[in-house]
Formats: sequence, C-alpha cells, structure tokens
Amino acid sequence: MDEYFAEVRLSRQESRDSAVSTLQEVMAYHTDGTSEAAVSASDALEEGVATALAEAQIESLIIAKGFSDCVTYMADDTVSVAVSAPAEGLSTADVALISDVVTSQTDYDLSQVRVIEVKAQ
Repeated sequence: MDEYFAEVRLSRQESRDSAVSTLQEVMAYHTDGTSEAAVSASDALEEGVATALAEAQIESLIIAKGFSDCVTYMADDTVSVAVSAPAEGLSTADVALISDVVTSQTDYDLSQVRVIEVKAQ
C-alpha cells in the first residue's frame, strides 16, 4: 500500500513540475510581464502553488488524525482524498472526520468531498 501512495505522489509531482515549466516558459517569453498571456500564466502558477499547499496541509492533518497515509487531489468542483483504510474499511465516523478536515481547510462544501478507501492488497 505504501507503494501506491508513493507512486501517486510522484505522478502528481511530475505533472505539476511539467505545468510549472510550461507556465514559466510562457512568462519568460512575455518578458514585460504585462501581456495577457504572462498575467494568465502568473495567475495559474499562483493557483497551482496554493492548491499544492492546501493538498499537503489536508494530507498532514488527516495523517495527524491517525490515518497511516493519504493523498489529496483538488479540482475545480471536487476534492478527492484517497486514504489508507484498515482491513474492515473506513467507518462512517472516519469519513466524517476526513470530510471535516477538508471542509475546514478549503472553500469546498461537503457535497464536493470524495473519500476513497485504499485497502492493502
């Protein structure tokens, strides 16, 4: 199971690194920084950093609540949290606790939170 979370984090980081590189190229090409493309790239870069920080904070808080591992993905309309689940699965209380962490740390409401059990194989 540890492998799953490591692979997902690596994949997420590689995707982000690629996006950051592209945004930095756009910003470098538009050196005056005032063009629409440069401003848009700068905004996207700031949003990406904010999303990465929020995901990391949610993951840290969920692990601090006693779960062995998790990974969070924030999209425009949902937050998905894949959580290492015990053999008996996540309880309703576990899901409520995870959902509470997400809603307290973001502007997403409960209907936008998805909790996904990751069980050992």
